[in-house]
Amino acid sequence: MNVTSQLDSLRELSDAKSWYEETLGWRVSLDVGNQRLVMPVGRDVDAITMPARIGVVVLAQLRIALLAGPVATVPGGRWYTFLTLHAARPLLPAALRSARVQLVPRGGQVVIPSGCENDAWRWVEMPRPYCVLPSWSAVIVATKLAVASE
Repeated sequence: MNVTSQLDSLRELSDAKSWYEETLGWRVSLDVGNQRLVMPVGRDVDAITMPARIGVVVLAQLRIALLAGPVATVPGGRWYTFLTLHAARPLLPAALRSARVQLVPRGGQVVIPSGCENDAWRWVEMPRPYCVLPSWSAVIVATKLAVASE
């Protein structure tokens, strides 16, 4: 990648960062070395990651209940990350851990899709301005139902 395209990419990321901060109020950082956007977890937001086969079912349940919030997918689409409101002391049930559902640890970061051309991270469910993130417990309940139905 030449210097001009690197600068263009960083400019796009900076614009996306500004949009998340100004429109959604998210504390997003620019990870220059990896050319991506990241957001800290455990203070304002929590995140739950799960295999896509479970995530599809969970997202459908949350949509039906009008509780769907932002869901990102990794490059290749095999994992979904659900963003939730911060939970006081999240504890993941053992049945979900065995289904490979994971909490992003406090102090960790999640990658936020930038929408830039070279970003392989994508939104499955886009964040919406003026919409509150779903509660952690709502996503966990939907996940328990999805795992139990497998």
